[in-house]
Amino acid sequence: MSITLYPPTQPRTLGELLEVSFKIFRLSLLKCLPYATLAILAGQLATFYDISRGHLPNAHDVNNPIWLSLYTLGTVLAVILWMATLLRQSAVAAGRTVSRTDLLDVLRNAPAITAISLLSGAAVAVLVLPPLTLAEPYRTIGVAVMLVPAIYVFVALSLSLPARMLAHKGVIQSLMYSMELIRGNWWRATAMYAVGLSIIMVFYLLAAVMAAMVLPDGGGAMAIERAVTTTAVLAVAAIGLTFYTAITLTVFGDLEARRAVRTR
Repeated sequence: MSITLYPPTQPRTLGELLEVSFKIFRLSLLKCLPYATLAILAGQLATFYDISRGHLPNAHDVNNPIWLSLYTLGTVLAVILWMATLLRQSAVAAGRTVSRTDLLDVLRNAPAITAISLLSGAAVAVLVLPPLTLAEPYRTIGVAVMLVPAIYVFVALSLSLPARMLAHKGVIQSLMYSMELIRGNWWRATAMYAVGLSIIMVFYLLAAVMAAMVLPDGGGAMAIERAVTTTAVLAVAAIGLTFYTAITLTVFGDLEARRAVRTR
């Protein structure tokens, strides 16, 4: 009997969630990879600017208005393209025909997506940034202490964007809906995210090993090594983002199913 991948008909165990995530990932990879690749590239706009000036990547030159503008633009574009990946993946998982207008649908929601991202980021930043203003050793102690509630809030708000795109909630309603879904399921969601990130790290390690195997030995190989390494990292990042999106979609569907059971 075939399994409905999304939305689920009933709550699932953690093992079933992981199995469904892999199935969604496998079925949607080729269809979602273009958006995921563009999302990764968009997120590196400021890095490309650093390299073009001969600076080290990720120099975080916040006093440079061009760097700051590219970083902001790249982050917004990356989130928008991630949501396009999520929409396309949800269509594949539901057995629907993939829409050619999914990116347009996301662009129409760009102001709401940006607002939700800023509010979510601010909720986490307000916990982590104040300790950074302290002198050592209080800074390290303060960050260590505030990191715990910051992680809790991050997970609690982690489904805000899916709530907007998949449940069509408003900006504030998306934040509230995410917290409602996570309430009582924080450890379940955190476990799925942790497993997903661990698997992505395995992807990176495999890519590094494969890149090392194909790299030539001897002098004059620096340019080839850099090209191979960059390509491998971008490819694995795009694949990893697609898998992480499948994890997010699966968690969102499962917690909605659990909410439906609670409210019967």
